[in-house]
Amino acid sequence: MNINVEKVKNVPGKVIKAEATSEPNSYSVGAEMISAVSPISFSGTVENSGHGLVIDGEISTIVEMPCSRCAEKLQYPVQVPFHEVYMHRRETATNEEEVYFYEGDKIDILPQVLQAFLLELPMKVLCREECKGLCPACGTNLNIKECRCERELIDPRLAALKNLLNDRTEGGVTSGSTNKKNL
Repeated sequence: MNINVEKVKNVPGKVIKAEATSEPNSYSVGAEMISAVSPISFSGTVENSGHGLVIDGEISTIVEMPCSRCAEKLQYPVQVPFHEVYMHRRETATNEEEVYFYEGDKIDILPQVLQAFLLELPMKVLCREECKGLCPACGTNLNIKECRCERELIDPRLAALKNLLNDRTEGGVTSGSTNKKNL
């Protein structure tokens, strides 16, 4: 996803319009994967600020993600503002903001675009608000069909407490009784 900066890189104060696209693909960003099902597009400007090239605009695509409850694939549109500063390798960076370096007449903005998308994506996405999810016992997608599994809604961390209600202790309180004979 390259932006040609040949006309602006040596002229401080100059601003040009820029557009770039990248084909739909699956991209690895650290430990995460982003699957773009439509072209990733950038539309904006490149400005030579005198201290670097400021690329400002908007990026958009449609990503494919699994539903957090039922794991069905769904398409999620993403539109994100994009603002990054790039400096030529021979220039020195200031400590004021994050700066990326480039060489030649083109800047590949794809790594920063993918990072911006990753930060914008929700942690959990649902195929629909009323998604029933998967059966925890057999894995059946409950949106498609009901299963015959017994579903007792007990938090597994608290299951041991249920046994305390059913057990009778000798010489102690039985079933919540406070009679003297049970103490």
